[in-house]
Amino acid sequence: MTRRRNWLGIVAVTAAIGTMAMGQDGFTPLFNGRSLDGWQTIPLGKTPGRWFTREGLLSFEGGDSWIATTKKFSDFVLQLEYRAGGDDSDSGIFLRSEAEGYPSFTGMELEIRGRDASLEPSVRSTGALYGAVAPLKVASKPPGDWNSVEVSVIGRTLQATWNGERIHDIDLDDRRYAKALRGPLGDRARSGHVGMQAHLTGQPVEFRNVRIRTLK
Repeated sequence: MTRRRNWLGIVAVTAAIGTMAMGQDGFTPLFNGRSLDGWQTIPLGKTPGRWFTREGLLSFEGGDSWIATTKKFSDFVLQLEYRAGGDDSDSGIFLRSEAEGYPSFTGMELEIRGRDASLEPSVRSTGALYGAVAPLKVASKPPGDWNSVEVSVIGRTLQATWNGERIHDIDLDDRRYAKALRGPLGDRARSGHVGMQAHLTGQPVEFRNVRIRTLK
């Protein structure tokens, strides 16, 4: 009987740990708020700079690089929050990107700028699929304020919500995106890394609550 109780205790603890890791809503944290476990820094220039954690936040300084998950993902829902440091902040969220080549074009990049809420949406504004698809609107908040982002990439579709407002609902194989910068969206990788971008110039961007729900 004692052995059975011990075994049931182990099962209960294991189940609890699994629930903590994944969460009841099916999302798993990609950033634990303490370390860069599960991430790799990939240079985008001669000065890659440094990614670091501080007080539960993920940020960068002094170089051109991107930080990529060590795992690859195909179909998923990604959630995160970010805060631009200044008007000149320049970053991005990479989706299905390859470790080799430029991640904006092997996969896709959702652009992050510091202050462009008053500008017309373009393929280079905040929320754009960089060089390919302008958002329905620029829904970002000013530098210093936290923004919430949710993006789902399922098969050949992409939907994105910025601060609760839908900015994308697209078919990646749509012929309208065949003239995207450096190649059609339909030719991009079907599976790849999730990541964020660092630029040498401009105020850094901070990230938190980065989590993912993978789909079969």
